[in-house]
Amino acid sequence: MKKQNDILKKIIIFLAIFFVLELLYFGIRLNHIRKTTTYYTVVNNAIIENEKNYLGVGFSDFRYSKFNKFDKGYEKAIIETVENGKTTKEVAFKKGYNSRFNDVVETDDGYVVVGQVEMTKEQNKEGMSEGIIIKYDKDFKQVWRKNVSILEKTELKKVELDGDDIVVVGSSVYSSGYIGNHTTGGGILLRYDKDGNQKLKVNNGGPYTGSFNDIIVEDDSYIVVGLGKSYSGIIIRYDKKGNKKDSGSFGYTDKTGINAIAKKGNTYVTATTKVVNTKDLSKYSAAIVEFDKNLEVVNDTKYNDKDITYFNDIAVDTDENVYASGYTGVPVDKKVLTDAIVIKFDKDLLQDKDEIVEGNNNDYYSHLYLNNDKLFALGYSNSKLKQFKVNGFDYSPIIKDYSNLK
Repeated sequence: MKKQNDILKKIIIFLAIFFVLELLYFGIRLNHIRKTTTYYTVVNNAIIENEKNYLGVGFSDFRYSKFNKFDKGYEKAIIETVENGKTTKEVAFKKGYNSRFNDVVETDDGYVVVGQVEMTKEQNKEGMSEGIIIKYDKDFKQVWRKNVSILEKTELKKVELDGDDIVVVGSSVYSSGYIGNHTTGGGILLRYDKDGNQKLKVNNGGPYTGSFNDIIVEDDSYIVVGLGKSYSGIIIRYDKKGNKKDSGSFGYTDKTGINAIAKKGNTYVTATTKVVNTKDLSKYSAAIVEFDKNLEVVNDTKYNDKDITYFNDIAVDTDENVYASGYTGVPVDKKVLTDAIVIKFDKDLLQDKDEIVEGNNNDYYSHLYLNNDKLFALGYSNSKLKQFKVNGFDYSPIIKDYSNLK
């Protein structure tokens, strides 16, 4: 009997040790997976109502969503409202595979969002996409949707209103490795009526490069900025019929060209990057470039805090002070660790003030919101920052009040 008890004890001890080792193994595995898996909730652009309440668009995998089911492996375009730092409503575009909304504009009776979507399995596999335009009512119910497919990879980046018409800019190019000779690609400019009927389609560039990233709607024209050939930043004026009237360029920029544009009196200021040395494409300086009414460069200034510095957006106040947002960083183990930045320049483009968010991972500002005395920077972060309640692993949207810079 004693011998049987000893054997039973040994079995129990063995099973206990085995169970502990299993728990330890799975704990290590889960910790490894957690550290090598990143979840995304990115609100890229927003209509700010006040410092605590806003509407934003972007994409999410819904890892932390209370409104949509987590779908590991795919990220879906979202439009959401945030009040007092908490999401109160979140509507996802669930068709297709990966999708995202890049911009949103408010209309009298709702919202218009633009972005891109992988509608088919082939598009998902090959990295292709269709542009997407959706009209929502005030309750986020879809009124109409238009898919834009010119060449293999179409992305719609900005949307503005021209009266009741909807004006959109973006890019449509061949995906990597495709051989063809269409003349409809590059930067694209589209106009639709309020019911989603296309009224204008213009393109610039070739089927492999070219993009329109931002637009200003004037009384008699559209001013667009983006990427031209040979990595040059471009600015073009089109009349309302789509005829090219004037054009200008800057640089040798990176592969995105000129990212944003704002009106400054009778001139235009733009946000871009500038290659420091064309023989070393690993270093970039952020740049503000000012163009006159004929789209010729009249002033420019560069900002470089670290090896790689980008300006993603730009805004101008009533005193013609210029604000730029973006990020600055250094390469670490083939990755770039970044800090979010907001820089203020006076009307002569002389640097006045700067604000930097320094985290232990990546922090970006992608957009600025300027309205009267309010100035907010919008972006995303995966640094462990208490002020934004970011956990240090996953990318989460961040917003910060910079009205003090004014």
